[in-house]
Amino acid sequence: MASEAFKDRVKLLLHGLEEGREVRAYLRRFSQDTGGCFAVVKVGGAIVERDLNLLAEALALLQALGLPPVVVFGAGPQLDTELAAQGIPADRVDGFRVTPKEALPTISSASGQMGRELIAAMQARGASGVGVTPGAVRAKVIDESRYGMVGDIHHVDRSAFQHLLDAGIVPLVSCVHTDEQGQLVNVNADNVARAIAEELQPQKVVFVTGTGGILDQDGAIIDSINLAEEGESLFAAEWLRGGMRHKIGEISGLLDRLPSASSVSMVSTEGLIRELFTHTGSGTLVRRGEAIGFHERAEREMVESLIENAFKRTLKASYWESFSPRYTLLSEQRRAGAVVSSIDGVDFLDKFAVLSAARGEGLAKSLWDQLLSHSPTLVWRSRLSNPFNAFYHAHADGSVRRDPWTVFWVGASLEPRMTALADEIASRPGDFEGET
Repeated sequence: MASEAFKDRVKLLLHGLEEGREVRAYLRRFSQDTGGCFAVVKVGGAIVERDLNLLAEALALLQALGLPPVVVFGAGPQLDTELAAQGIPADRVDGFRVTPKEALPTISSASGQMGRELIAAMQARGASGVGVTPGAVRAKVIDESRYGMVGDIHHVDRSAFQHLLDAGIVPLVSCVHTDEQGQLVNVNADNVARAIAEELQPQKVVFVTGTGGILDQDGAIIDSINLAEEGESLFAAEWLRGGMRHKIGEISGLLDRLPSASSVSMVSTEGLIRELFTHTGSGTLVRRGEAIGFHERAEREMVESLIENAFKRTLKASYWESFSPRYTLLSEQRRAGAVVSSIDGVDFLDKFAVLSAARGEGLAKSLWDQLLSHSPTLVWRSRLSNPFNAFYHAHADGSVRRDPWTVFWVGASLEPRMTALADEIASRPGDFEGET
């Protein structure tokens, strides 16, 4: 277990990041979810081999913060090497590694060695990880005549995992498990991770990959996918083929079996902590999401509660008398919304509100994308103390400071006008009780 002194150093390190306020907000949110499982993290053998120290540091960090994840690891490249040395071919059928019985001792040995290396690297950083007890995960052979001793998970003992998590220990799970008769079975590590996630119902499921995320047709990482908004068009896209289409389909099915607030991320090892604890994230965040609705007119009752709950402030009564919204965007469960008016002929983002319970799901990014589709030229202001400013800086074309505000804009054509616009926007009084 990590010492209290180490935990203090970790918190100081996180708080020193540019997004320190965001990190603290996510820590509060994740820590308030009592019981259960914070995250299931799957890493392939190539990642463990290449990024062992970096991965161990990230896992030690999560453990020190009181958020130990379950870690599922594969051993693909290591198995290729070991089996080739024994003259056992690396045949694949339907994406499965064909596994003759004589290969199982080698697969078990290589997986065990991988687990020991990961445990040692974590221990060197003050963290504690242990393999789950035999039988905590049970497998069943799928089709021995076609795939050999390849199976799928049919039972996960929740209590075996919860016992370790409650003690603050990181459970480690390989891709080799036993059936009811004690026969070893080789299971794809992705399938192991999904089965454990379905049983433990974590807040996060993370696949650590070499690509660092899901790639679009140009090879660039897609930062987020809201299946409710984008799923239909995504699966209709011609560029989404083969393994990536299959992967997103599996993620979509997994999310259907997890709580609505759960999300799945694909990320690089170095981006793991940033993906979990900042608004801008790293890699690809996939969630079931919510559809975003466009309203030319939004009644006060539709947005007032959302704004006040998101900002933890009470709006002045005069707020509703001082302007007429041009349009409003609202998520279907009213957990996020944007109110847009106009200033000197330019769309002005008056309020961008996301409930704290919805942050970290990518809902803010979905709302932002919808906002820019309606207002490709946009200005807005945010107090200097707003923890969401890192997100704004990442998505704005520019900003100017007008204490106590930062005024942001999107749209290159606005830059020549921004001095005058910023002066006017910053001169407007605050909208909440107690603000001048």
